[in-house]
Amino acid sequence: MMTPWLHFSGGDYLIFKTWMPESKGAITGACIALVAFCILERWISAFRRQMEIQWGVLALLLQTQRNSDDAQHIHDKPKDSSDGIDAIERSSSLPFTPTTVRSRSRLVPPFIPMQDIPRGILQAVQSLFSYALMLAVMTFNASYIISIIVGLAIGEILFGRIGRLNGGRV
Repeated sequence: MMTPWLHFSGGDYLIFKTWMPESKGAITGACIALVAFCILERWISAFRRQMEIQWGVLALLLQTQRNSDDAQHIHDKPKDSSDGIDAIERSSSLPFTPTTVRSRSRLVPPFIPMQDIPRGILQAVQSLFSYALMLAVMTFNASYIISIIVGLAIGEILFGRIGRLNGGRV
C-alpha cells in the first residue's frame, strides 16, 4: 500500500516492481542512483541544446547556399528570354518581383533527416527521463524527492551553461 504523504520510510516501488528499497542502505543506494540519473538528464538536455545550435547553423548555411544558388541561377539568365518569369515581371503590378520572393529567408527551417531524426530521438529520451523522475516523485518518498532536486541542481551546475548563448549569462 502506498503512503499518500511525504515520508522517509522504505517499501515503495521505485520505477520497477522489482526495485523496492526497504532498508536504509537500499534507500541510500536508490537515492544515489536518482542523483546520477538526474545528472545524466541534465547532460542530455545540454547536449540537445548544443546540437540545436549546430543544427541551426547548418540549416542556415544550407538555406543561404540555396538562396545564393537560386539568385545566381536567376541572374545568369539572358535578359531577352521570354519564359514565364519574365512575362510575370513585365505584367505584374506587384511591388516585388519573383527574384525578391525567392531570395527571402524561410520562416520554417527545411526538414533535414540527419538533423530532425536525432532531434526526435533526443526528445523521446528526455521525455522518458522526465516521466521516470515523475514516477519517483509520485512515491511521496521525501528521500527520493530531495535526491532528485539535488541531482538536478548538480547537473545544472555542471552542464547548464552548455548550449546557451553567452554561456548562460544575460
